[in-house]
Amino acid sequence: MKRPSLILTAAALAVLLAVCWSVLAHEGEHHSPGGNGQLDNAPLNAMGLTPCVNGMAGTFPCRDIDLASLLPLSQIGGGTGNDVWGWTDHLTGKEYALLGRSNGISFVDITDPENPVYLGNLPTHNAIDSLWRGLKVYRNHLYVISEAAGHGMQVFDLTQLRSVAAPPMTFAETAHYNNFGSAHTIAVNEATGFVYVAGSRPDPGHTVGVNTCIGATPTRGGGLHIVDVRNPAAPAFAGCVDNDGYTHETQCVIYRGPDAAHRGREICFSSNEDTLTIVDVTNKSAPVQLSRTTYEGRGYTHQGWLTDDQTHFLLDDELDEQHAQQQQQPVKTKTFIWDVTNIDAPFVRNVFQNQTTSIDHNLYVRGRYVFESNYRSGLRILDASAAPAGVLTESAFFDVYPIDDQALFNGTWANYPFFASGIVIASGIEQGLFVLRPRVAQLPVKIDYSPYFVRQHYRDFLGREPDEAGLDFWNFEVARCVADAGCLDDRRVSVSAAFFISIEFQQTGYLVHRFHAASFPGSLPRFQPFLADLRRVANNVVVGAPGWELQLEANKAAFALEWVGRPEFIAQLPTSMTGEQYVDALFANAAVSPSVDERAAALAAFGAGGEQGRAAALRSVADTGAVYNRHFNPAFVLMQYFGYLRRNPDDAPNTDFSGYQFWLDKLNSHSLPGEDVRQDGVALGRVRRAEMVRSFLISGEYRGRFGL
Repeated sequence: MKRPSLILTAAALAVLLAVCWSVLAHEGEHHSPGGNGQLDNAPLNAMGLTPCVNGMAGTFPCRDIDLASLLPLSQIGGGTGNDVWGWTDHLTGKEYALLGRSNGISFVDITDPENPVYLGNLPTHNAIDSLWRGLKVYRNHLYVISEAAGHGMQVFDLTQLRSVAAPPMTFAETAHYNNFGSAHTIAVNEATGFVYVAGSRPDPGHTVGVNTCIGATPTRGGGLHIVDVRNPAAPAFAGCVDNDGYTHETQCVIYRGPDAAHRGREICFSSNEDTLTIVDVTNKSAPVQLSRTTYEGRGYTHQGWLTDDQTHFLLDDELDEQHAQQQQQPVKTKTFIWDVTNIDAPFVRNVFQNQTTSIDHNLYVRGRYVFESNYRSGLRILDASAAPAGVLTESAFFDVYPIDDQALFNGTWANYPFFASGIVIASGIEQGLFVLRPRVAQLPVKIDYSPYFVRQHYRDFLGREPDEAGLDFWNFEVARCVADAGCLDDRRVSVSAAFFISIEFQQTGYLVHRFHAASFPGSLPRFQPFLADLRRVANNVVVGAPGWELQLEANKAAFALEWVGRPEFIAQLPTSMTGEQYVDALFANAAVSPSVDERAAALAAFGAGGEQGRAAALRSVADTGAVYNRHFNPAFVLMQYFGYLRRNPDDAPNTDFSGYQFWLDKLNSHSLPGEDVRQDGVALGRVRRAEMVRSFLISGEYRGRFGL
């Protein structure tokens, strides 16, 4: 009797060897053998606009995603591609692709997505190539890590890209952080200014627990190495998360989701090889692990991203497809839908199985859509609007590796879907940089995209760029609606109105308006002089920042003193006036009858007179409840024109103040007797009843500012 024999076909043996090789190589270098995915490994050339027609964009299979351009690796520095991220220069509005390669970083201006410009290369720190490179951006600085031994973290000032006269050029790093050697991935919480480096190995010249972090074992990377980058070019060690071994990737946020016990804390959602591990990192020197949860069907817990309402975490398991292949089970690309409404006890609500067989690698969430870079099946866009019910559906795709969708490590590594323009960039390991234009419904762009919407409100109403914490807070207020159109409309109106009602505007822009009302009867401020005055009062004021009250008080005092010294003010209110004449004139100009206490306070502020006394009395009058309530409506209507339309009410296309008067009459009609609009809730209720904000937000003139 013959003994049973094991017979493998050449094809089966090749697949098995590739699977085993890639599993062993997962930490650090992983890239399966194979070409660029083209038939007969035909070389790729640069491509311009190539629409997706009848399921193809050139040689690339697709659905509802056009190829704006492709830059092959050979034209942007060579090597192989890996991580990719984006940078928007908010000074110029330009958009840039930052492509990681085995031998450096490629900088590409994609402002014109159909005609990208390769600006140059940042070489790897220590001239050691590595298939793995990770990168993130904070405050116009790029942070780069690598699996190359001794690489540490490069820092690069991205504003250098504004002035590249003769591209391409070779750049030099701005700074270097050497508290760790190699690392696997990097995350940044822009709301707090901390970078989280995953899978780092300690630098031998530093002390574990003091200025570096321990590895999971003597030969492996560890958990999270936390770096303070609030001073972007001077990164500083901040702490370690090392109580759950190796961390592969993480996303760290200020938590604003439904779990009230942890709201307002800084929380990291980490993919730790076989668990979703959630950690409170608010105290960087003493992180607290909140939960550590494994799941059925795990292969290698790789990476994930929260939905915009922070109720679900969508997770890529990198090796579950290969495990299914080994076990001769049906192979489908899976996305695990975690319910994280209770972050102390998260659970997998459902597993989405796509029709592809490729490995899923890195995913990101923007609004209702999930953008997955799934190796050989390319970029996949999933609709997550039904994620609370455990449902995802594929909406579009662009396949960068046309010959097959095998569960191997070729094709697209990562993508970046957060440009306000709606352009998505994707990296191809063997291909290069793909610049893509999705054609999916309800993908908000420009002023309809919540981070852009909020940033523009800081500029239009507060006269400054947003602080990161404020941008994060107000963005969540809108973005948490995800795909609920009614909610989005309501939250945009509320957030927009809140900028006028905010402490910062009330004490800067509205203060200027009240000064004007008390100084020049029967007239309104004009747009350009108002902007200049707003900047004076608001200079270096960020509500909530350390010392903001002192800065604001100093600004207001200096502004009031300068105001009462203006010739037009002195002409209206001569310096020869007595204290009583001056104070009574201010109230009369403002068309209010002050209370006894309000008049007495203004006279006391006037004191011995002079410029100091006149300035103090003006401030006292402007801050009275009588003036505040009397001029709230005129100021609010005027700010609709100044803020949204950036013009005077009687500028073209208007020829007079009839439009302004229409809205003022409407707001007056929705004002209730005895209301005190110094109370935020009262003020917000009034403006919402008038429905004025929404009318300006949806107006053609406002949307036309942004090309919509």
